[in-house]
Amino acid sequence: MQVLKALVTADITEEQLNRLKEKAEIIYESWRKSGILYFDENELIEKLKDIDIFIFEGDDVKKRVIEETSLKIIAGCRNDLNNVDVEAATNKGIPVLYTPKRNAISVADLTLALIMALARNLTSVDRYVHSEDFEVDDLEDWSRDYKKFEGVELNGKTIGIVGLGNIGRLVAERLLGFGPKLLISDPFVKKEDAEKFGMLVDLEELMSKSDFITLHVPPIEATNNLIDEKLLSLMKPSSYIINTAKGSVMDYDALYKALKEKKIAGAALDVFPLEPIDEDNAFIEFDNVIVLPHYGGNTVDVINRYSKMIIDDVIAILNNESPINIVNPEVLGDSKRINPSSSDIPYYDLRKKVAEASVQLLNEGFVSGSAGNLSIRVPGEEKIVITPSTVKYEDIKPEDILVLDFEGNILSGDRNPSVEKVMHLIIYKNRDDVGAVIHSHGVYSTVLSLLGQSLPPVIEEFVPYIGGEVEVAEYGEAGSKDIAKNALEALEEKNAVILANHGNICCGSHMEGALDVLRMLERSAKIYIIAKMIGEPIPLPEDTIDFEEDIYDLWKDEKKI
Repeated sequence: MQVLKALVTADITEEQLNRLKEKAEIIYESWRKSGILYFDENELIEKLKDIDIFIFEGDDVKKRVIEETSLKIIAGCRNDLNNVDVEAATNKGIPVLYTPKRNAISVADLTLALIMALARNLTSVDRYVHSEDFEVDDLEDWSRDYKKFEGVELNGKTIGIVGLGNIGRLVAERLLGFGPKLLISDPFVKKEDAEKFGMLVDLEELMSKSDFITLHVPPIEATNNLIDEKLLSLMKPSSYIINTAKGSVMDYDALYKALKEKKIAGAALDVFPLEPIDEDNAFIEFDNVIVLPHYGGNTVDVINRYSKMIIDDVIAILNNESPINIVNPEVLGDSKRINPSSSDIPYYDLRKKVAEASVQLLNEGFVSGSAGNLSIRVPGEEKIVITPSTVKYEDIKPEDILVLDFEGNILSGDRNPSVEKVMHLIIYKNRDDVGAVIHSHGVYSTVLSLLGQSLPPVIEEFVPYIGGEVEVAEYGEAGSKDIAKNALEALEEKNAVILANHGNICCGSHMEGALDVLRMLERSAKIYIIAKMIGEPIPLPEDTIDFEEDIYDLWKDEKKI
């Protein structure tokens, strides 16, 4: 079975990581420890090379990242996935997992704490007592401070809840025990549901009548700057506003103005339009504003909860079972299993042969890393199986190999095909006798490629394998139509061609034959280079070359090479 690789940048518990380690090789780089979140597409694409499973929290997994990597599972430890291009993932057949309600309890708890802190001036009192201004010499000093920080009870007060979703409901449940009157504004909530907690009203009435207003709406287009200057102007001078939802749902410039002009009593803010906040945040100047650095979900319980949720679902997919929290379940048909058996993989035997040949090339020193590429023609069909673009040869598995049609379309496989697919395909289209193609960076043929030096037939066994002098194709950029066209022209009817500044191409009627051609090319190039260092090599006689070319044609007809 394929050994999958997982990159985990979310903060995941050790218990859950150990569960995943039984299914995949893990690279664990928690953003909380590294201080790194990937917002740059190029950086993340590079980071996700050879990665099958990405478990993250704040990183931006946008369209280009999805299209230029080979991810099999995208797992976001979030309530919402506004940092993931779900459509791009769905189009590529990649399941997208998430963790709904992961922090709902913690955010609801914090909201209640902030309301209580505002009602009783707790943060202001604490800052004052810790400051150098705090000094009590007599009862008069104590009495002065006592009066200065006088608070209010929640009992009998009016509290407005904007948005009665998962968190809004939890906040309402917690508040009921304190005896306030609850006003609820939510266009998607039925009146009978809202009346379990309070009274359903329009937003204007809520803003104008509430002593405390708490926001719990999602960050969608309809809620962008939902609480604007006009609505803030409706608030009572004694009222407070709390935002633990998203910075985008309120006009923070208008809020700053209202606070500066003392139009409202204060605010508690855990979210901001621009995050993370720093010491220059404008709201820090206000003593009547509680400023937190997006702290709502910062509890051990949240990490425990989403760790289990996300690992449960990742393992479910790896076991070919249905995950619970998936955004796009339509991608998980039987043909899209992450860990299929060999019988489920089209052309498995051919793909296995390419994977094994890749490792053989690496062991013999003809390739390194993920450079170079191999392919095999699917017998009787206008299809090929070909190596992917970014997988290291030491790690390559049959599941990594792709199936393409003759137009270069991917018929099977989750990775990106080699960038040299055009060169492979043009050879197959024009050479019916070719059943396998190897593009390698063998040392000695690459030396000749850098010199623009063709390889003449200087030893007898050379010609039956290759067919004659190996020409140097004109230069073309890697992956371009130019290099493909130039390679085909220089190849002619032979089995090998040297690519200017780019190694070689070797062909055979089967993979074993192409490997033999490559070995012969490299051996002959080595002999030729050494001979040139001493003197001028003597070419084979023309009649010998003609005889050897007849053997080449015979071997080709018999598919010996």
